[in-house]
Amino acid sequence: MRKRAILVSFLVIFSFFLFSCVAYAQEKTLRIESDEWIINKFPVREAAERFQKDHPDVKVTVAPKEYKEFVKSYLLMWQNNETTVDLGIGGMPEQLAPLVGADLLVDLADVVTGIEGIMPAFLDTAVFKKGEERYYPVIPFMGELMTLNINKALYADAGLIDADGQPVEAEDWDQFESQLQKLKTVAPGAALSVDWGWNFIFYSYVGGIQAMRGSIYSLTNPQWLDFESEAALKWLELNQKWIREGLAASGTITDVNYGRNNFNAGIIPAIYTAHSRFIEAGEYLGEENTSMVSLPGARENGSIVYTHAVYVPKVSPAQELAKQFIKEQMFSKWFQQWGFNHYGKLPVVADFYNEGLTWYQKEAELILETVNHSVALPKYKGNEMLLDLLQEELHPLLLDKQTPEETLSNIRNEIEARSIDMTRLD
Repeated sequence: MRKRAILVSFLVIFSFFLFSCVAYAQEKTLRIESDEWIINKFPVREAAERFQKDHPDVKVTVAPKEYKEFVKSYLLMWQNNETTVDLGIGGMPEQLAPLVGADLLVDLADVVTGIEGIMPAFLDTAVFKKGEERYYPVIPFMGELMTLNINKALYADAGLIDADGQPVEAEDWDQFESQLQKLKTVAPGAALSVDWGWNFIFYSYVGGIQAMRGSIYSLTNPQWLDFESEAALKWLELNQKWIREGLAASGTITDVNYGRNNFNAGIIPAIYTAHSRFIEAGEYLGEENTSMVSLPGARENGSIVYTHAVYVPKVSPAQELAKQFIKEQMFSKWFQQWGFNHYGKLPVVADFYNEGLTWYQKEAELILETVNHSVALPKYKGNEMLLDLLQEELHPLLLDKQTPEETLSNIRNEIEARSIDMTRLD
């Protein structure tokens, strides 16, 4: 009798063990790695909790990953058929081009077609080509617009606020420079900071050109960015002149956060950078004292948009789970509007610019108007090398060590000399 009882107990324990093993084996895992600033500014962890609640058989992990590290580390891992991540969040599509060029990412076209109303300018940032076939190895989940963020209090001191309490927008570049001169008389620092740090140099360079001529591409080689036009020359001449005369600061060359920090501190009244910087500055200066305006010509010709994207490695064993998470969480109205309401990060779906937004309605109208005329950067195979070249040539120009003509000539020549691959992936 006792032996029988022992046997029954053993069978019960063994059955429980087997059941536990089966249950564990059936548990699915979705590993998310995200640029750390995105985890800090978007509800990524809350999205993971929501997904787990909706799918109790799924365990979702979220880990930070610094951009400067993850492209190179992913290349090495994924080419060796190894991965620590099933869903990557963060990184601009053009920065992710090396992963695309190595054919390491899943085509997310089926996810894109399942999401209605993605705005064309933002979606263009994610399009890549294989031959003539367009595909989507990344999907933008938030957008930014290059524009002029301003301190309304300092604009008021300079007499640049109209009767309706709105900042006066310069109609041409002569008027813009006149405004800078007025701002310089009331500003603790320079009147303007243009974001010339490594992380924004692409956007700052082509943003002015787009506003001036409505295109960022070469007049003689439509594959190349514009390093030759009168607009390109004028944009460089103006920036060099402004820095030389003390109207603009050169601080972002050595400190990428120089303009941002001084704008937030109320020292610099205008900064050409991502539109969301004025939202951030409102935390320090008061919402009533911050706004944005367009560079001359940008309302008609547009500006530059850029995005951060989501992507799924081909080596991931949880590709379908990752797609599901993207659709259910990243492109939900609550997630898209959360980023907008808290930090001004733009929803990429047009329908989400309706009820549910909580801030800066006048600026939201200007943003939408400008985005509809704006363009994305091309995605070159040699993107990283081109970025290095722009820093090497534009920074000496801004420090008055070479002329705009020399700078543009050097860029064109060095692209050839260094065999920078200007093959477009889009």
